Amino acid sequence: MHEESFDYIVVGAGSAGAVVATRLSEDPDVSVLLIEAGPEDRSYWTRLPLGFGKILFQDRYVPHHMSEPEAEMANRAIRLPYGSLLGGSSAINGLIYIRGASWDYDQWQALGAAGWSYKDVLPAFKKIERHYKGASAYHGDSGPFGVERARWRNDVADALLDAAQSLGVQRNDDMNGATIEGCFYNELATWNGRRSSTSLNYLEPNRHRTNFTIWTEAPVQRVDFEQHRAVGVTLRRDGAEIRVRARREVVLSAGALHTPKLLQLSGIGPGGLLQSQGIPIIADLQGVGSNLMDHLSFVCPFSTTSRDTFNKRVNSVGGLMREAFNYYLGKRDTPFAVGAGLAGMYTRSRPDVRTPDIQVGMAPFMPGARGYDLAKDSGFFVGAFQCRPESRGSVSITSTDAAAPPRVAFNHLSTPLDVQTSLDAMKFILRIAGTGAFERVNAKLVAPLQGASDDVLLDYIRSTSSTSFHYSGTARMGEDPAAVVDPQLRVRGVSNLRVIDASVMPVVVSTNTNAATIMIGERGAEFIKRGAAHRPLRSVAAPQPELIDA
Repeated sequence: MHEESFDYIVVGAGSAGAVVATRLSEDPDVSVLLIEAGPEDRSYWTRLPLGFGKILFQDRYVPHHMSEPEAEMANRAIRLPYGSLLGGSSAINGLIYIRGASWDYDQWQALGAAGWSYKDVLPAFKKIERHYKGASAYHGDSGPFGVERARWRNDVADALLDAAQSLGVQRNDDMNGATIEGCFYNELATWNGRRSSTSLNYLEPNRHRTNFTIWTEAPVQRVDFEQHRAVGVTLRRDGAEIRVRARREVVLSAGALHTPKLLQLSGIGPGGLLQSQGIPIIADLQGVGSNLMDHLSFVCPFSTTSRDTFNKRVNSVGGLMREAFNYYLGKRDTPFAVGAGLAGMYTRSRPDVRTPDIQVGMAPFMPGARGYDLAKDSGFFVGAFQCRPESRGSVSITSTDAAAPPRVAFNHLSTPLDVQTSLDAMKFILRIAGTGAFERVNAKLVAPLQGASDDVLLDYIRSTSSTSFHYSGTARMGEDPAAVVDPQLRVRGVSNLRVIDASVMPVVVSTNTNAATIMIGERGAEFIKRGAAHRPLRSVAAPQPELIDA
């Protein structure tokens, strides 16, 4: 039987992959196959901003793997959620939309990612956006991805911002403008109160194109090679193993935990690891799976007498019906239009720090005992993470079984700077807790941390911290021997294969990573188009797939 073939195969339909496939399919003379291991994005909870609290606990869309036990975190393993559906994590995250600091991208360039300075990436960010402020030097107004300011203004969020200003943090009216430094109501990945995701805003309006094919629930097993040239992928679909051929390129956009796994399963990675699993070596790249980063975050819970929390606004039948009625009448100053964070800030942990190094944010709810429910009493939490962690981890396969999760070790808090900055972030929250602004809403720390010693505070951080879902860096770009991809995102040592997702970040951006990952998708698609511009056009064939005995 004939193999089915396409010009481009994109593996992973998440924050980057959906963008890459959509942009490539703009050319009607090429065929594009987008492959997603998870299902279609058909849950009601991926549309409603407040629904993130539900979708995160649905294993069909959000698998939960575990990290290795962390030595500096009370030997705990950490749950590692990620979106496994069309749209990936853009369909299930907390909706905070922030690009990162200009110096993040300037640092990428300084580390060998030529052409990735802030000046270089800004046009791609503007291309993404339909920004509520309209077009400007920093924003776009005609892109597919809606971005708007959180409209639910309330006493608790105002108290956080007033507290920050009383401690010297300036108000910032554009967190995605000239600087991220300051405090603000968050900008959200929403438009008119509805979630923006790469599924809803890139794929949905364009998937009808005759040259664009999307396969869901089709986990890829490996990339196929002829010599050192990527020629397609092997995947499982409808119970059968199928080979699909790529006439031009294969793009891996499976995310920073699964892209390195696929590379290793395909024979690209550290030679010793591949040999230990009996995998023939295509390219001995030691950097595949190394340089793993995340933002380790902790939260401090507060009780309050304010009724401006989810717990009081939607945690009763009457309150839920009232807010739902308001939302469906088109009112957007309601909890239904808010994600995981309402207000926050980027600031400096110490006066001698050159640029903001901690993020502090407020979520206007107190979870209940089950995690996806709400506590009976009114409450909220203030959380923080270190913007630029030094700790580095790794992702590595433990089996040739593509269905087996990889071994993930972060090595959090493994450097003195990471420990000290986390401690400083905790102390900053405690300073906020002691301000008159927090007294105004009768906010009281639930955990007994006020006045605690450094050892007690560190024990709290080590025993309660968790992931921010900001996995990145495991196939970093650069020009040195340890880099996995070059600045055009081409995998070193082979041809016709690129990585386009958060794996390529040399260092994690200082903020939430979703906006930066979408930007990487936009730029990666541009690189492919530029490289293909000189190629002759060809007609699109549609032969039958080759079935392989499982």
